[in-house]
Amino acid sequence: MNFSRYVAEHEVSLETIDPAAPFDDLEPLAERLAAARVIAIGENAHLVREFYLLRHRLQRFLAERLGFTVYAMESGFSEGLAVDAWVRGERPVEDLRAVADDGITYTMGRCGEMRDHLTWMRSAAPPVRFFGLDVPGSTASTLPALEGVRRYLHDVDPDAEAVLSRLEALAGKFSGEHSLPAYAAYHGLDAAERDHLTATYAELATRFDALEPEYRAAAGAEAYGVARHELRLAVLLDQAMRGYAAQMAGDGEPPAVHPRVAARDRGMAESVFWLLDRFGPDAKIIVAAHNSHIQRTPVQTPMFALSAAGHHLAARLGPAYAAVGVTCTGGRTVTHRADAAAPGGVAIHGTDLAAPEQGSIEAALAGRLSVVDLRPARAGGVSGGPDRIRILDRYQQAPVVDAYDLVINVPEVSPAGQVSDEGLGRG
Repeated sequence: MNFSRYVAEHEVSLETIDPAAPFDDLEPLAERLAAARVIAIGENAHLVREFYLLRHRLQRFLAERLGFTVYAMESGFSEGLAVDAWVRGERPVEDLRAVADDGITYTMGRCGEMRDHLTWMRSAAPPVRFFGLDVPGSTASTLPALEGVRRYLHDVDPDAEAVLSRLEALAGKFSGEHSLPAYAAYHGLDAAERDHLTATYAELATRFDALEPEYRAAAGAEAYGVARHELRLAVLLDQAMRGYAAQMAGDGEPPAVHPRVAARDRGMAESVFWLLDRFGPDAKIIVAAHNSHIQRTPVQTPMFALSAAGHHLAARLGPAYAAVGVTCTGGRTVTHRADAAAPGGVAIHGTDLAAPEQGSIEAALAGRLSVVDLRPARAGGVSGGPDRIRILDRYQQAPVVDAYDLVINVPEVSPAGQVSDEGLGRG
């Protein structure tokens, strides 16, 4: 059977992406996803209106039909703790804009669709929890994580604050709002300073582990777990920056695994594992992240393969992990362009999509709002499967049938409210 015929036999039409619409058209997904404890819902670009709406709708459905109560997003873990507090009613309703702006990284909280989604989470019954999965500071700063660690140590181990002060002083030399200037500033540090920073992270992490019983006794297991995970993600971001510095210096051959992406993706996977431990055997978690982060297979580049977060999750969870890629066939998407005048040297623009390339999953789905379950195709007997999927206004090579369990196609997309042809707005 060729892939076009497979799609014709397995594709399920969807009626709408409206979060408030009835769920009748989604009912076929309940059986297909019933075995999963972690369902990752992707997107081929951030800051796209229709992808926000679709994930909002899918979360409502999965909460109602399958009991999913945790929403974990590609956003800073440390920053997201304030969002979770707002969702749980610990902060006033009117704090929503400030909480979303500051608590969801990569500017994704500035979109009205994301704020509407958070408002539903706050009102949902049963209650919904929100968590970030990612390293801190939009990959440009470890300081948000270190701030959380400092608050924790102030109560349980004031003697360790001197170690933390050394970390903050060094991190402050390169940390910022945008990643490219931060990487350049990190590279500009003396090698001895970079080594001292990494060694100090190791010193503090060892202290946390060696004193775990005392820390847990002083402030409880949950507070310890949060602070330890914040520190872990800061360590991974430090390792990512070391990898960038090595590349910028041209030290030797390219690494077998790209340090920034591999470290960051490992951190997102570890955040999911942390949530599964935190909420116990009945935990059911929705992961919201870019398609390239959720795929079950390594991300292939011309030089090497990268273990995406989804690769780690699939390896540990097996069929309890479901990767739902989300893509589109037309409309206007969001892309990045180098621009020396833009903040951080990169401008974010809306751009029209070309017709789908032959050999892509988008071409196979031909502009319909629909979902196709790819898992039966893995059993064999299906030829001509797609070898690429959209990423922004371009394509990424991927063995789509193996990389994703299901793929949802949205016919037309548009930039979210904060994005325009003039670049990124401020909400």
